[in-house]
Amino acid sequence: MTLAKIDIKEGTKIEYNSKELLFLASSGQPYRGSLYVKFTSLGETIDLVSFKKYITSLRDKRLNAEDMACEIYESIKAVIKVNDLGVVVDLSARGGLQQRLCYGEEFTPIMKNNIFQV
Repeated sequence: MTLAKIDIKEGTKIEYNSKELLFLASSGQPYRGSLYVKFTSLGETIDLVSFKKYITSLRDKRLNAEDMACEIYESIKAVIKVNDLGVVVDLSARGGLQQRLCYGEEFTPIMKNNIFQV
């Protein structure tokens, strides 16, 4: 799945998050977690429908957990021009260990409850 870009006002600060990140480890075991992306637009952003489809398409990928943040970062950088792009992947605990993976600019993710989710 490829990301689609749309034109917006330059300088817009954008933060996306999804609690629906799911992908397979090299062993085939699933990883679940949350994804946080933050950047300042240079006149472009990602179409949200394509971003949702991209996140869903990661379920078919087999990656080391430590490579997931870089994979998402590189996918975004390949489609849009931005300043200060940062990606945080916050994985649910597996085997008693929890991981937070960051790539690009460091930031503290804003964690909001999804009030529309049932």
